[in-house]
Amino acid sequence: MTIDDDNSIYVGGLPYDCTEDSLRRVFDLYGSVVAVKIINDREVGGKCYGFVTFTNPRSAIDAINDMNGRTIGGRIVRVNEVKTRGTRPNFNRENFHRDSERDRGLDWDRGRDRDRNYDNEREGYRNRDRSRDRHLEREREHGRRHDHDRTRDHFLDRDRDRDRDQEENEQVHDRNIDRDREKDRDLDWDRDRDRSSSGHDRSRDKDKDQQLKKRTSKELSSNSSDDYYDQAKEQLELSIQRREDLQKEISQLEEKLEGKQQLVSDLQKKSQKLEEALAAAKKLSSYRCMQLTKLYKCFLQVKDYTERLKSSEQELQSLVDMAMLEADEVGIRDGNLYANGKA
Repeated sequence: MTIDDDNSIYVGGLPYDCTEDSLRRVFDLYGSVVAVKIINDREVGGKCYGFVTFTNPRSAIDAINDMNGRTIGGRIVRVNEVKTRGTRPNFNRENFHRDSERDRGLDWDRGRDRDRNYDNEREGYRNRDRSRDRHLEREREHGRRHDHDRTRDHFLDRDRDRDRDQEENEQVHDRNIDRDREKDRDLDWDRDRDRSSSGHDRSRDKDKDQQLKKRTSKELSSNSSDDYYDQAKEQLELSIQRREDLQKEISQLEEKLEGKQQLVSDLQKKSQKLEEALAAAKKLSSYRCMQLTKLYKCFLQVKDYTERLKSSEQELQSLVDMAMLEADEVGIRDGNLYANGKA
């Protein structure tokens, strides 16, 4: 395989089970791949690396900028330009003498190859834009899932806080009950000490104790219900606020999506116009090539006719010179005859 420094890239750190077809599929997104070569030194304990040659140097630059540091087959690869040992010979094309017809045919073939490479590169850019859009969509989906998990964690934390507050309220209630029991024991001790007191006083103290217990239990229950109501209200307000924030984010995302769709439609229109302009340019170029061919043929005919005219002029001049020589000879002969007749 011949490696072109401008169109080729070096891919190092490949997995040992990597094949040329799999490596070609990875780099097809950046342009048309001409050749792929893999060097696998696994048997001697060496490395596995490869070379990829594109039809366009721009594809090689894009592949280096995008794939360097990425993973292929679970391994991080290093992608850079090809570094050759020594310099390459510089062939001067001016030393090759070709006729004009062959040069024009080669130029036409090169132009057609450039157009084909341009079409392939444009398709590669479109595929890469599609893959980038899919990647952005996955990131948005991940963000939405993350927000959902964060909201769920927030509600779980609220539930835990509510349970903890409820346990604290129960503990306070238990402490109040223990305090009431201590008061009851103190009252019993006082009643035992004051046995001489009347039964009416004892019943009245018992009623007071019962009223005190009822009042304490009511206060505790009202406090716990008020706390639970406040927590539920706060949680509801947070949920409403979170829903409004999510609705705002959804509306913003919808606006961005509409803008992106409008941008995509504009780009599609521009692409269609460019394709139409390219087709018209190809037709014009073909027409001009035909006109140049015809003009060149006319030039050759004019050149041939000019050479024939020159040769005819030379022949005519030679005939005129011969006629003048013959006329001079005839004149001299007539003069001699006339002179002899007089003599």
